[in-house]
Amino acid sequence: MISLARTGAKGKAIPLGHDGEPMTAWQIWLRRLCQVMFVWASLELVLGIGFLFVAQFVPEELLGGMRVLMNLGVPAVKQAGLLLGTSSLIGAFFNVVIAFLGIRGSENPVRIAPFFWIALIDAVVIAWALASSITQGVIDPVSIVSSLFVIMLAVGAWKVRKQTGYFDRHP
Repeated sequence: MISLARTGAKGKAIPLGHDGEPMTAWQIWLRRLCQVMFVWASLELVLGIGFLFVAQFVPEELLGGMRVLMNLGVPAVKQAGLLLGTSSLIGAFFNVVIAFLGIRGSENPVRIAPFFWIALIDAVVIAWALASSITQGVIDPVSIVSSLFVIMLAVGAWKVRKQTGYFDRHP
């Protein structure tokens, strides 16, 4: 649990990190982004369970309209549900782990290293993939929003990591 210190301007309460120091704006911002990531992981979990439910338990008669609409056979709809459900559940698991590491690192900047490296590598890979898809003429709004979110996480991790003096010691 985060305790609050009344050290801010105009009497505003500023949360204290695990190190006992008031959290900086970057730490608070990063923690909030990671909380949004927890909400997204919860939504992914619900969607994944929904896709798996459709793939396993919805009768083929009810999938007939979807088959005509998507021009797919019923087994293809079930396979798509299994694939989407499984990938959503795996994504939800990874997002929960990453969000946990981000919150842990934002509350104690000395422990930001795992989240920092994950966010930095993920931002580089996503920016590369986004640039590749744009050069091919494909613009995916969901990928753009996702890329911006991951880049914001990487910038936040960079700023929090910078507070520890790590970049002063390691050029």
